Amino acid sequence: MARKQAPRIITAEEASEILAPSAMPAPRLSPLRDPTKLLAREEFATEIRRAWGESQESFLLIGHYLIAAKERLPHGEFMGMIATDLPFSHQTANKLMSVARFVQTGDLPSEALPPASETCYQITTLTAAERAQALAEGVIRPTMRREDVLQFKRRVRTQRPDAETERRQLETERDRLCKRLAEIEKRLSEIN
Repeated sequence: MARKQAPRIITAEEASEILAPSAMPAPRLSPLRDPTKLLAREEFATEIRRAWGESQESFLLIGHYLIAAKERLPHGEFMGMIATDLPFSHQTANKLMSVARFVQTGDLPSEALPPASETCYQITTLTAAERAQALAEGVIRPTMRREDVLQFKRRVRTQRPDAETERRQLETERDRLCKRLAEIEKRLSEIN
């Protein structure tokens, strides 16, 4: 029976290399004011906005940590870590990594992103042309909601394609059906 390999411990030097300032922004994550000491609406609003903004930095940082872990941990350890050591699913980990990669590659400036991870993930599912259109229309903005990007996707993806696009789609479908018909004919001749 194979012996389970002990997880590799990453040194402080390796961790600082993984999380080098050039690789990702350092989170602010400053302590919030005690809510029992706040009295005015603006004081509450200020602290809530600050915490909300820091939540974006946190999920981006988590995404970067996940990317680094996936690259550096021995085979099988990454999935095991998600399954047993983290408070979220593999699906959530994939979404967080997608958003972190998206920001890392500069496909969209981080200042244009909303502070909600699921909303940011939905942006990553847009094509480059759709992102450009969403930016031009003002759909992608820091105050957007998940529903905004979902409505945008429904609208642009259900529009009637132009004649050239429709022709290509129909030709592709015809070619697929012709290939399938040839397979069926061949199979029928083999049976006979």
